[in-house]
Amino acid sequence: MKLSKPSNALVIVGGWNRYIFTQDWIKRYLFPEEEFKIDMLVSQDFNAQFISPRILSKEVELLFQENRLNFNPVENNNENLDRIQEIALQLADYLPHTPVTGYGVNFLFTENEVSDDLINLIRPRDLEKIEQFGGSLTGEQYNRHLMLNGRILNTIIRLEGENVDFDLNFHFNIRDLLGFKSAISETSILELKQEAAQFITEIYNLELEGADE
Repeated sequence: MKLSKPSNALVIVGGWNRYIFTQDWIKRYLFPEEEFKIDMLVSQDFNAQFISPRILSKEVELLFQENRLNFNPVENNNENLDRIQEIALQLADYLPHTPVTGYGVNFLFTENEVSDDLINLIRPRDLEKIEQFGGSLTGEQYNRHLMLNGRILNTIIRLEGENVDFDLNFHFNIRDLLGFKSAISETSILELKQEAAQFITEIYNLELEGADE
């Protein structure tokens, strides 16, 4: 099993003012010594309301999508995940009055060698009766909402051909960016990565490749 690159490693939901993030502001506060570029991603209907600024450095990508600020690693390694957390904490310091409601940390694991034991562990027991009733399976996705170590964990398991994807989302409700700083400092992105890997490997009897990257 491998840790795949998630679509959004860190997401902070709130009333972000994307117009603050000018070239000069970003260079002054986020990347004073790093090269970066800003792209404008336009929706297919060219509606200006849905123009999404994207800030890209050699390590991280920041993308605004409606009320979400998404952070992605350019390369999926611990150094870039640490950098994401560092930038997010800087934003919390520089824009403390931004109204926010929650944040999520996401990890995607993919298993390419699917055994019968794994399928039997994942698949619910009602499938046989569904088939007896005349139903046929055309796709498999199983969603679960859990409490794990006092935290909200949402899991999506997708069986697609010879692959199984485990999509894990740690969700945190917050009232302000001070709460974000407190929560993510208490349990870092890398600590959540370790917890996510342990959850998958122990429950589904899988071995994680490249766990120390």
